[in-house]
Amino acid sequence: MKLDARKPGARVWKRRLTVVTLILPFLYTTFIVADRFGVWDRLSGLDLVEQASDRFDLSYAADASNPVRVGDKEWKPLLKLVYRYSRADFIKDKQPRVIARLQATLSTRTPQEGPIEAEWTAPSTPLVLMYRDWPMNTGKPVTQDEFRVIGTIGDLKDWISKAREDRKFLVGDIFLGTFGPLLGIVIFFLETGPKQTDSGANGIATER
Repeated sequence: MKLDARKPGARVWKRRLTVVTLILPFLYTTFIVADRFGVWDRLSGLDLVEQASDRFDLSYAADASNPVRVGDKEWKPLLKLVYRYSRADFIKDKQPRVIARLQATLSTRTPQEGPIEAEWTAPSTPLVLMYRDWPMNTGKPVTQDEFRVIGTIGDLKDWISKAREDRKFLVGDIFLGTFGPLLGIVIFFLETGPKQTDSGANGIATER
């Protein structure tokens, strides 16, 4: 069935599609500007994950390698990122409690004594997901079935970057995938719409 662009319903849909086509570029620009100023990082909690990652990178500062526990503001967004990108074999029948960094095999600071000006920790330093509270005062060691190595502190930085890239890619795909067909439909309606007519001096209608 051919859609007649001269009918009222078709004209309404044409106006709606035109409005949507005009709005989409502004929405996309708004997304880019908001992303530039970190709005989406704050809404998704990725800024909190980045703060935790910065702590894991430290070995000498006062808050160096502080673990993230259930209830911490960084916990949910960090755990979500770990589940999304880590290839670890997670324990299914236990609830995770702590994400911690193991002791670095290599780290340096400048200067060697006194106030710290700079420090570096090996990116290969492992991160673990623990299924028990830690540390504990019982002296009981953590067993193999109570933790999983989820990656390294270098991996965590890569995951943060990848989450940002995936977000931009997803929005870009949605925009391009929606805007192109809509623009084509609007152009189709404009080209197949009713033609204007003028009446000449002799009363005969002529098409434009």
